[in-house]
Amino acid sequence: MEGPQPHAFQVYLRLRPPYNQSNQETFLTVLPPVPTASDEDIESGTKTQVTIHPPSNHRSQKIETFSFTEVFEETCGQADVFGRIVAPILEGVLRDGRDGMLATLGVTGSGKTHTILGNKQARGMTQMSLDVLFRSLSDRITLLSDSQIEQCNDAESEIMDADTFMTKVTSVVELHHIPKPNTFPTKPSVEPHVVQCPGPSSIKYAVLMSIYEVYNDKIFDLLAPSNAARRKALLFKSTRSSGDRKVVTGLRKVMVTDLYEALQVLGVGQYQRSHGETGSNDKSSRSHCFITLELKKLKKSRLDGSTKIKESTFTIVDLAGSERARNAKTAGDRLAEGGHINKSLMFLGQCLELSTSTQSSGHTPKIPYRQSKLTELLFTNSYNPPTADQPQIAAIVVTADPAGDFNATSQMLKYSALAKSSVNPRPPMQVINGNRTASGSSLFSHFSVASGVSGSTTDERPDSAMSALSAVSAVSSSLGLPRAMLSQDMVNMIALLQRQLKEADEKAREAEKRLREAEKKVDEANAKCLEIEMQVREEVTNDMEQRIRLMEKKMLMKLEDQAEKEEIHVDRKLDMLKRTLMETNDENDRARDMEIEEYVRELEAENSSLRNEVQALKRKRANGDSPLKERSLNRLKF
Repeated sequence: MEGPQPHAFQVYLRLRPPYNQSNQETFLTVLPPVPTASDEDIESGTKTQVTIHPPSNHRSQKIETFSFTEVFEETCGQADVFGRIVAPILEGVLRDGRDGMLATLGVTGSGKTHTILGNKQARGMTQMSLDVLFRSLSDRITLLSDSQIEQCNDAESEIMDADTFMTKVTSVVELHHIPKPNTFPTKPSVEPHVVQCPGPSSIKYAVLMSIYEVYNDKIFDLLAPSNAARRKALLFKSTRSSGDRKVVTGLRKVMVTDLYEALQVLGVGQYQRSHGETGSNDKSSRSHCFITLELKKLKKSRLDGSTKIKESTFTIVDLAGSERARNAKTAGDRLAEGGHINKSLMFLGQCLELSTSTQSSGHTPKIPYRQSKLTELLFTNSYNPPTADQPQIAAIVVTADPAGDFNATSQMLKYSALAKSSVNPRPPMQVINGNRTASGSSLFSHFSVASGVSGSTTDERPDSAMSALSAVSAVSSSLGLPRAMLSQDMVNMIALLQRQLKEADEKAREAEKRLREAEKKVDEANAKCLEIEMQVREEVTNDMEQRIRLMEKKMLMKLEDQAEKEEIHVDRKLDMLKRTLMETNDENDRARDMEIEEYVRELEAENSSLRNEVQALKRKRANGDSPLKERSLNRLKF
């Protein structure tokens, strides 16, 4: 498989507002637009960088800077995020027929679900996207006919209209558990983002909605309510019409015609999603949720009257947050769920980090996205677009709490940022004459600035007694002390310190150089390990496929042999039954023949006696005796 397309994912950072208005210590700082950014970004005030400052008690004091497509500060609302991120994706889906994807990533409690689904005061990206979709299509929305469903459904999906779906759901789930759409908020407004769809009014659209989750690295349908023990895991594979792209097969898809029906379906999916209570969140998502909107563009041909169907898909992904078992206080099933979540997010981080380094270095190693179901769902179709010139439009919103967990947030930023840089560790602070100043090289910098050599490099630092005296004069004047108070021993001490500082700086530069070389080697080793791992995985996969094919061949041969043996056995049984029937028929025929012969003999005997009696009567008649007279005499005798 080829490497990723440039900018396969646009990565945005959104900072969560503080829980309360009290002054909390934050470790994230948004930087103003820098000159290295594009002129358009500088003019519009687009901020793309953020720095992270470790707390004073943290073991690492390295200040790091991370770059994103855009950084949204705490004051930015849902409308700002929708207008800058989601609206361009929807425009590409509606106008150009491209696939789109929006995902949220962050630590537990950083605002991912709020961004996607909103709250009681403001709508989320999902509700606003549905509103834009139905406002843009308005009277062009229709339902698919049975023939059209058969034409576009090769993923073994169960497609139905909203009324049929709600009838099936209410037979399993009580209706009061599902939130009513009329209770949802209606703000922010999406009127400025409505898209004018091209083409004549005869072109119709059908909207199919499906919701599924990745729970413990398995795919489950959220629109088919059933007992948790009876849920059937679904497959993610290629179909006859999808080509290189993969789809989730066996889903229940609902044809929605307006916003009310779509919100009903969304409520059912959210009710069915796996949630649980942890120490970090009262209602923590225990799975990664995928909300898919399939747009079927129906265009009727004027020549033969057939309907051509063009498809585009918009997917919204609400990822579960990474968590630490110690902070979340999880155990049992919750601990196992957290382990699967962290494992899938770790693989996602590897893919994002490798994808970012690939785009910056120009090197194109393979992205190991087949390590988990989550990365396979997110990355597969990004690298297998339906056409070469229409790749998927994908954006990831990274949510972060500036006053939250420093370690988890910094780790999240490291593998999700488009670029990152760091500065040297901050030196410890010392108190001199009541003023907090830096020690070591910072103290020498103070000397250099005070003596009028600001901007000088380390090689230009004074190492002689005269230079030390001039530095001492400058320092004494800057500190307001008479020069007489500084003895010759102090001057010598300052000169010695300067030489030691110079040597220490040289050693520090060498150590930093060695550190950069070591980091480079480590990065190369990691990249090599990933390549080796991918090669091993491919080899193992090929070997397993060969073994499976061999086992299938053996099983087929075994089944054929067994079928042949069963056929021979059945033939033998049929022959035995035929012989038995023939023997039975022969015995019956012989018995019947014997009865007939016996009956014939009896008839012949009776016939013979009758003939004898007739002959006797003839003789008596010939002798003159009357048979009637004999009968009369016999009666009289009787």
